[in-house]
This record gives sequence, structure tokens and C-alpha cells, in this order.
Amino acid sequence: MIGRVCAIGPAKPTARPDPTARRDLTALAAASLVAAIVVATVRAAEHFNHGTWLVAYLVGFLAQFLLGHGQAALLRGAGRPPPPARARRAQLVLWNIGVIAVPAGVFADARLAVVVGSVSLLAALASFRESVRAVLASHASTPGWLRGGYVVLLSFMAASVLVGAALAWDIPWL
Repeated sequence: MIGRVCAIGPAKPTARPDPTARRDLTALAAASLVAAIVVATVRAAEHFNHGTWLVAYLVGFLAQFLLGHGQAALLRGAGRPPPPARARRAQLVLWNIGVIAVPAGVFADARLAVVVGSVSLLAALASFRESVRAVLASHASTPGWLRGGYVVLLSFMAASVLVGAALAWDIPWL
């Protein structure tokens, strides 16, 4: 049998899961949004040091959703395979070590943890950038707005890491 026909037309092939989808980052981004809402609620009820900053930082967890899905869209649009699973795991681990270490360091007044977390975040961003370098450099079939938007996202996140590390204390680095 070559194909099935039903009353409204030929049967559609079963969709396969997209191997480039970053479900890992999506789940963590959703969890971080819930955490940000909880912290914002606590912060509204009772003032605590760095509370507003922490809410903003937890929302920053959502950036991994954009990083992962942007990466997948760029690679898929250019007909390129996703990064190896090991590279994707490294991106996930580096990013989440960073977003946990920085606020932990701020609340523990441990500057080394902030620096280690910031370096981890920058390493994750470099890995995301490297994984799509060829697509960004070419004029592949991916739209220019997507390539440009991803570069802006990477640049904005890198600048945010640097500024955030400097602003982690009221009087930075003293």
C-alpha cells in the first residue's frame, strides 16, 4: 500500500520530534519564571536586600529559552544539524551554574562565586555563539532578522553579565 486515503484526503505522515528543540531549556525557563513570581511576591510582602535584583535575575533564567530556541531555529533554517548532545548539555550546565552561582554569591557576600558564575555564563554564551557561527557568517536560508536578533540577544546577555557582576554590591569590588 503506497498511501492511505481517508474521506478528507490523504493521511498525513506522523510528525517526528524535532531533535533541535531545546525542551531542557524550556522546562528550566518555566521553573525559573515560577521562582521569580514567588520571589517577587515575597519581596512585595517583606523587603529584603537585593530582592528586586533577584527577581530580575531569576527572570534572566528565561534567556536560556531564547538562546536555545534561537539556536535551534537558526540551525534548522540553514539545514544544519543540531549541536552534539554533549555540547547542548554543556550549554545547559554552564548557563545554570552561572545563574545559580551569581545570586548565591551575592546573598552570601562571596565575590568569588559571582565571578565564577559570571565566567560560566560567558562561557555558555560563547558556546551558543560558536554553535551557530557558520550560519551567522553566511547568508544562508535563515532570515536576516533571525540572525541579527540572535546576535543582539548574545551581545545583550554578555553585556548584562558584565554589568550585573559589577552591580552585585552597592559599592562594587571594594
